[in-house]
Amino acid sequence: MSYDEDEYEFMPALSTTLADPSGGVRTLDGWRIERLGLIRGTAGDGTIYDPLGPEGGGFPMRPGGTPVYLIARENAPGVPVAVLVHPGESVPVRTQDWGDRVATPSGLAVVHANPSRTWIEPGIGILKRAWATLHARAAEGSSWRLENLREMLQHASVDPADWPVEPVEGDFANDWLMIPDEDGTGTVLGFLADPDGSSTTECLDAEGNTVAILLTLE
Repeated sequence: MSYDEDEYEFMPALSTTLADPSGGVRTLDGWRIERLGLIRGTAGDGTIYDPLGPEGGGFPMRPGGTPVYLIARENAPGVPVAVLVHPGESVPVRTQDWGDRVATPSGLAVVHANPSRTWIEPGIGILKRAWATLHARAAEGSSWRLENLREMLQHASVDPADWPVEPVEGDFANDWLMIPDEDGTGTVLGFLADPDGSSTTECLDAEGNTVAILLTLE
């Protein structure tokens, strides 16, 4: 999959931020870049996927945890446009000339490093918390994400009948949530994504080495 360079116009701001990753939130050139924390787990490789989708992508884990950054427009901080997973040590300065489509039919993208051999299990906590959050949003008049998730759960033969429908305060406040994984040994990160699909693109450092993975959400 090829792309228009304008699609990644935040890369200069992102590279500048990662060159001095002091943590927290930084705004630069109209972009808001937030360090969300570390993906931790016992697997040697991390996974980017939709727990109810057919496919996913992988990345090597950084010892001690892999940092993740959220990119949004400065004037729309609650609507993230991309996520950078940064397993490398050097700073990404450009993207690869092509990317891979990642199906996100449930409207969720999840990042984890859980070695579970079952497909859905590493993301089940995020699914449950999203289920509750989307119930609250539906009560406020925005129900399309809930109905889409309900349909995909049925398609995957997952019964949410006993899942909570009252959200935890603050969950998905800016369309993302990081929680401990089901084993209690790592972290799992979830984002509300486009049900029509997202994409992953490798990011390269100045020497052309792949050092990060960019997940677009819109």
